[in-house]
Amino acid sequence: LRRGCGSPAASLRSPVSTMKIRTELGGKGAVALSFSANMRFVRPVRHFISALCTLAEYPEEETESIALVTTEILNNSIEHGARGPDDEIHVSMRITRDMFHFEVTDPGKGGEGFASTALDRAAEMPDLEQARGRGLFLIRNYMDHLEIAFDPKSGTRVVTWKARAKA
Repeated sequence: LRRGCGSPAASLRSPVSTMKIRTELGGKGAVALSFSANMRFVRPVRHFISALCTLAEYPEEETESIALVTTEILNNSIEHGARGPDDEIHVSMRITRDMFHFEVTDPGKGGEGFASTALDRAAEMPDLEQARGRGLFLIRNYMDHLEIAFDPKSGTRVVTWKARAKA
């Protein structure tokens, strides 16, 4: 992990994989990440998000739900949205005491109609006999909002957020 002198950015590099982190100064809770489409980045990003939720004093149960959802979105983005390990996954998030907002953009190969079909699938109870296919359903049920959009120029964008539970 390298940090530039006085810079709020950090990079993790290997011959094939890269991760960049940018934080917004001023305590507004905004963070942006970009990394190579490599599953090895999912775990550190999940731990990073969990740590930010803890710093924002989220209860453990809420933090675990957010970690599950973000892991699922990142896995889907790498597995279904990336064409290969050289593609980049872009993440932006804002974590405040009142709300968790998470957005992921990948090169996406969904095409026209992909987003609405994915959202329709997310609304239905998945077949529990199948080994796969529960991710979007879980995301929709753990979060307050789920939006999936496809743009031929920028790829697939998944936006989700959750308001903090009132004490």
